[in-house]
Amino acid sequence: MFRRILMALLVLVCALAVLLYCALADNDARPAIGERRIAQSGELQIHYFSSGEKTATPVVLLPSYARSASDFNELINKLNLAGYRTLAVQPRGIDGSDLSSLNITYHDLAADLAAVLDAENFKSSVSIVAHAFGNRVARTFAKDYPNRSHQLILLAAGGEEPTPADVSSAIMKAVFGIFPDSQRREAVAFAFFAKASEVPNYWMNGWYPLAGLAQGNATAASTTEATNPRWAEGGNDQIVILQPDEDAAAEHGAASLLERFPQRVSVHLIKDAGHAILPEQPEQVASLVVGALDGTLVQ
Repeated sequence: MFRRILMALLVLVCALAVLLYCALADNDARPAIGERRIAQSGELQIHYFSSGEKTATPVVLLPSYARSASDFNELINKLNLAGYRTLAVQPRGIDGSDLSSLNITYHDLAADLAAVLDAENFKSSVSIVAHAFGNRVARTFAKDYPNRSHQLILLAAGGEEPTPADVSSAIMKAVFGIFPDSQRREAVAFAFFAKASEVPNYWMNGWYPLAGLAQGNATAASTTEATNPRWAEGGNDQIVILQPDEDAAAEHGAASLLERFPQRVSVHLIKDAGHAILPEQPEQVASLVVGALDGTLVQ
């Protein structure tokens, strides 16, 4: 009897180990375009991708929650064609970037961006394009390093209010690889895409659970730090927000920033787009981003 119980426990432990492995395994993204480079941030190596003419005006790109900078591939092509050089940063735990601990803060991630700029020996301030979770890092960077950025272009700018519970549940189902693809596709569609949008295959892939756990801890830390919500102010930078009209995850973020900082915030509504925004309306997003960068965007 004892041996049967022991065997049953061993089988259960093995099953749980397999389940945990599947849940935390990276679901690798498509390759990011550009030349892979590495910056040293303290003891960590942060990977990023440089694309475009080396002497062109630089634009930094920060991706969404648990996602790769390859989500910007199409936008990067447009920016390079418009004469900009792009630096697409892979967050900790994604595509080569080190993740030494799950206990991190927005300030740690902002320091990684500073390390990338140091590696490129940039002396002047830059523009930052940041998607969803990346917008929190961009705003923290603008606060922590006030002379190193001058413009934030935020795609789906949430972060100051909790994500709705049903959306959070869908995001977890998308990130952790223990659900059937049919359920995951439904979850991705609900949390990230407008009702009329199709979910591209590269959004079924490209999820990094451990990076997501670390980023979740950073968000939790931001709600208790003494300076909160100062990170959310984005320093003194000019802020351009591209706000999807069907953003289930961050419906009110843009309106909140505009109300508090009307002199330096502008909001541009993107119709037929959800929180993913980039694969849904790539031409409109690219046109508005380029307009914001070259100063031709009507406020």
